[in-house]
Amino acid sequence: MKTVLIVSLGDTRSWMKPWIDQIDTHFPVRVHLLNSAELGNNLPLNYDRFIFTGKSLLLYRENIARICAAANIDPLRVFSYPEEHLPQSMDDEKMNQWNSYLHQVILTHKAEQPVEAINLQLIKKVAVLGRNPIDDSILEEFQKVGLEIYQPIPPFTIKRQGIQYCIESQPGAIIVGGIVVVPEFKPVFSYPIPSEVDDTRKVLFLEDFKNKVSMRNFRKQTVVFLVPEVMVPAETWSTLYDLSQLLVQRDQAQVFILCREVVVAGDGLEKKYLESRKAGVLIEKIDFSHLVLQPSLDMRGSWISFVTERDRISQKFLSDWMIKVPGKKVIPYDLTKIFFGDRLIPFLSPSNNINLPLYSLPLDGWYHLPDNKLTIDTRYAIQEVVGYLQQEVTAEKNRAIVDEERCVLCLTCLRTCPWSAIDIEGSSKRKKARINWEQCHLCGLCSTSCPAGAITLYGLEMDKTVTTQAE
Repeated sequence: MKTVLIVSLGDTRSWMKPWIDQIDTHFPVRVHLLNSAELGNNLPLNYDRFIFTGKSLLLYRENIARICAAANIDPLRVFSYPEEHLPQSMDDEKMNQWNSYLHQVILTHKAEQPVEAINLQLIKKVAVLGRNPIDDSILEEFQKVGLEIYQPIPPFTIKRQGIQYCIESQPGAIIVGGIVVVPEFKPVFSYPIPSEVDDTRKVLFLEDFKNKVSMRNFRKQTVVFLVPEVMVPAETWSTLYDLSQLLVQRDQAQVFILCREVVVAGDGLEKKYLESRKAGVLIEKIDFSHLVLQPSLDMRGSWISFVTERDRISQKFLSDWMIKVPGKKVIPYDLTKIFFGDRLIPFLSPSNNINLPLYSLPLDGWYHLPDNKLTIDTRYAIQEVVGYLQQEVTAEKNRAIVDEERCVLCLTCLRTCPWSAIDIEGSSKRKKARINWEQCHLCGLCSTSCPAGAITLYGLEMDKTVTTQAE
């Protein structure tokens, strides 16, 4: 007689105990019921099948794997049933559906491949990479939050070692749990100024104009600051507010700041913003795709046409001076001679994917800081790294297997895997593909893409899934 343990991750249904008492009259099975709190007090658990019931949001694979790792349960022996579909009483119409599900669980063949769920702990040590010397305040902040810092000295290489990373250099190999890239920036001003406007000799970069302000008077002239970039340092905005306020108060100049985004978050920035607005500085968010620049007939200035973002009103006026305010752009971190893996990753740069953490990079455990100095954003990024290293990673050993007899080493799986979990092992004539179970997220892309059908995800096989859905 088979044994089934029902584990309730939510509220235990009152009807379930009398139902269990008479279940053996309907099925050749012995059923026990525990809630999640009682599970740890009844180890070891020697049951043929496990059914986890609970709210649908609790039944995702990673959560079930964590419970299996804690209770030493083979994940292939676990089945889930959403609490929303459980009957409310013995007379509920949903009872037939529940009994039918139990019958299917009992008849399910035992898996050929035993699978083990294992909790893996990340090493609380990070490698900090950067082309420029790293600010001491950042290193001190990492130490304050309890993380050990390692700064590799070039030349060095990095490769995956399970969920950790191995950094090899002349002193030897160092294992770290994560890698933090301190960015390098380059100035950028993306809006193209027409050559005929440049010929007026009244177009300057902010730094050049700043030097002119102290040497000459701009009495009753019109000065326009163009800020087309989103990523503009807080220090630049501080200079911008100070200069614009000075021009209005000292020279009675008319000052416009045309920008894509206004920045007021930063030390004292909001106060400077309000003071400059109060002094008479006009700050307007615009769509730079509708900005039109034309030189005046006497070539002493430029006509500026734009559409306001808020009211969509067209504006046009004559400016005496046009000031280009550059932003900054992250230089992608070059990995061509550093990261050793089966898949070539030439460089890393911050992702615009809203589904990924704000400061993460496209490789697990890699993060980039927003700046090479300690700011509130840098602190947030460091806390994100701490959160990653403190979490346990639950992996399922032997769940995804490559059949060496069927594998033709076409490397489709290597190119398809988004987690770099495919390893190519062996000598040139006896190479074989292997799935690194510590890195595998069981997304199934390798299995569905393999033209030889050589990859099996036990418990997640496509043919069984399709059959179940059809039924």
